[in-house]
Amino acid sequence: MTQTVLLAGATGMLGSRIAHRLMSQPEARLRLLVRGGDAAKRAALDPLLAHGAEIIEGDLADLPALDRATQGVDVIVSAVQGGPDVIIDGQAALAEAGRRNGVRRILPSDYALDLFKATPGEHMMFDLRRTADEKIAATGIEHVHVLQGAFMEMFGPGMGTIDYETGVVTFWGDGTQMIETTSVEDTARMVARVALDRTVPSGKFAFAGDKVSILDAAKVIEAQTGRRFERRSNGSEANLRAAKAEAHKDTSNPFKAVMLAYQLTMLTGQTALSGMQNDRYSGLQLESFAQFAARTLPRRVAA
Repeated sequence: MTQTVLLAGATGMLGSRIAHRLMSQPEARLRLLVRGGDAAKRAALDPLLAHGAEIIEGDLADLPALDRATQGVDVIVSAVQGGPDVIIDGQAALAEAGRRNGVRRILPSDYALDLFKATPGEHMMFDLRRTADEKIAATGIEHVHVLQGAFMEMFGPGMGTIDYETGVVTFWGDGTQMIETTSVEDTARMVARVALDRTVPSGKFAFAGDKVSILDAAKVIEAQTGRRFERRSNGSEANLRAAKAEAHKDTSNPFKAVMLAYQLTMLTGQTALSGMQNDRYSGLQLESFAQFAARTLPRRVAA
């Protein structure tokens, strides 16, 4: 049975992959909620439009646009990013519009470790998402929280955890804390399946392609690239908490405090995933971290 899916955030890193994966599902009709004014981002959607996707112009603060966008929709998938106005107010308005117009289900923009286990006040983005999720649940609409751990891309070039230019791996603690991790591509594949699966109940839907430590990841990357990386600890959990508190004082770079908060939840293990459903869909095989590294990093050159 065909289902109409409304996707918000289709121009982002994850949202664009979700859009393409939904288009590959024969039972899905895709509708995109897109803000006007950005010609480059709009042009990136042309391949989707060529395959039958529909665009509704508007943003999450535009209530008439939300009503237009949600009419005749079965499922809403949100992949938006931003501050409280987007994550809380915008997603709550989107869910409420969906409820008014008979939408069955929403997948909020969670896509993380188990943010519901995080200590309130320690991670701003987790706090925002939990607050949004509470408001969404209060509308009465079905809500499925996709939790895939950290993205494998965090170990890639330019992300800071592993510095490919200097050849240094930095971490807090001893680097052995295990972390659930999934590639962006596999996350999109699973989201497309979950969105259309009427048997998935409201609540958490957790899965992960692999479970690795920072030191495990470094070994895999060394084997793939043939390059040796120096291991360097930034200090203990207490040192990390102190660094995070200091970063909060620097209003010029709020992103730094957020990244330290992510590292804190991973170091303590409090947001570890449980009840994972990796095997729910036959034929959907999630890639391991070694497979991800082989796909995305240059291969080792034999001497």
